Amino acid sequence: MALAPVKSEPRTEVLEGYFRKYPETPREIVLKADLLGLGHWFSDAALHATAGTLVKSYRLFSYDLMPMSDMKRKESRKAPEDFIILGGRYGLRPVAIQTTLAANSPYVIDVVEGRLVLTSEGEVICEVRYPVAPKYYEKSFEDGTAYHEIVAFGSFVTAFRTCQYWGPDEECRFCDINENARQMKQSQDFTFTAPIKPVDYVHEAAKSVAAEIKQREGYSAPHYYILTGGTILNKLHGKTENEFYAEYVQALRTSGPRVHVELQTNAKPLAELKWLQQQGLNGHHSNMEVWDRRLFEWMNPGKNRRVGYDNWVKWMCDSVEVFGEGNVNPNFVGGIEMSRPYGFETVEEAVASTTEGLEFMMSHGVTPRFNQWRREPNSDLAKQAEQPSIPLDYYIQLMRNRWEIWKKYRLPLRYGRVGLNSGSGRLAASHGTYDDYIMLMEDAYPPGIVDLINQYSTPYENLPYGSTGPGLRR
Repeated sequence: MALAPVKSEPRTEVLEGYFRKYPETPREIVLKADLLGLGHWFSDAALHATAGTLVKSYRLFSYDLMPMSDMKRKESRKAPEDFIILGGRYGLRPVAIQTTLAANSPYVIDVVEGRLVLTSEGEVICEVRYPVAPKYYEKSFEDGTAYHEIVAFGSFVTAFRTCQYWGPDEECRFCDINENARQMKQSQDFTFTAPIKPVDYVHEAAKSVAAEIKQREGYSAPHYYILTGGTILNKLHGKTENEFYAEYVQALRTSGPRVHVELQTNAKPLAELKWLQQQGLNGHHSNMEVWDRRLFEWMNPGKNRRVGYDNWVKWMCDSVEVFGEGNVNPNFVGGIEMSRPYGFETVEEAVASTTEGLEFMMSHGVTPRFNQWRREPNSDLAKQAEQPSIPLDYYIQLMRNRWEIWKKYRLPLRYGRVGLNSGSGRLAASHGTYDDYIMLMEDAYPPGIVDLINQYSTPYENLPYGSTGPGLRR
């Protein structure tokens, strides 16, 4: 079923209503959550200004509210991976936003009077910056495969592009990993669409990343990778899931000095985690997706059948014993608690359930993160029922609670790490507000962050294109 249409109206009054309702919440949190929930669009001029930027990677899921087949200007190969909002009518501090394409969004990035800005129905809200692409994005292997389609934005490696949880009886219902791989192949605009990335390609691309970091920073700075991919139920190319991913761990760890590798998979028992640590793994994320037991069992049928709720929670907490606090960061898809038809009916119920999980996990040294749900149209959830956008109250209240529980346990932080996406890369994650809330409330910006963003961003003013208004729509 199609996503619920978004009424086209200026969002400034809506935003300001939330500012008044939650005066203690940073305004940047409200706007970022709204941009992720409703998506955004690009005028012709703003899309033209993306030349040389960090292109959207489609590294795992689509993170879009529309399929590639509806993109008439090849937005999937022009839109930036993320962008930064700052300044403007609300004096916003910089936060990074992962691009979520939605042709019917009330938000449009445009060029107005020579400046790159975020607008709603022609009203300018704030300034926008696009991160420039690292130099290694210009490299390709002999077969034409672009380095950046092997290692995205200098830190993300999807080793296995599909998942062996297949169909509605196995796949996580919010997930579009298999559909995303299919649409990438059908678009014919990507240089690498095979399901498995060659280990030697990953090693070579990562070596280029290490060399570029050293050149940019002037020393071999610590560098972090997220290694991920679909579940392997039995064997893949003759290897178990652990054996398969261990090869990539080793390829990344040997690509340069001071490399830190974290892996996203199903929850694993202690002995397997210790074995992976011996292979060089530094951290593990057993992405639980939703805390409520009833919703976990329904939302993740394959995970529930293979591991089960109780084992998942136990093994997730046990992994802190292996990797230490700060290196166990399971992902939750914030908002699926309220998905139809079986999610919670009210914000209060949804927030209470997940806050209970936050307290339990953080008390055990686990630092959960929240990827804001995008309602991808090719996912089982979107096909099964109309999925309206999740109320902003849910994200504001849950992220406030996460900050307060974090203050109680003072677990290590993850943002501000050196990387090649040096503007948004030194801010909190672009796909959710979970660490933005802490960073903004604790005033924890790295020194000179705006200058750094400007240094590694495309020009945002004096652009050689005039405003094109609301931009081409579908």
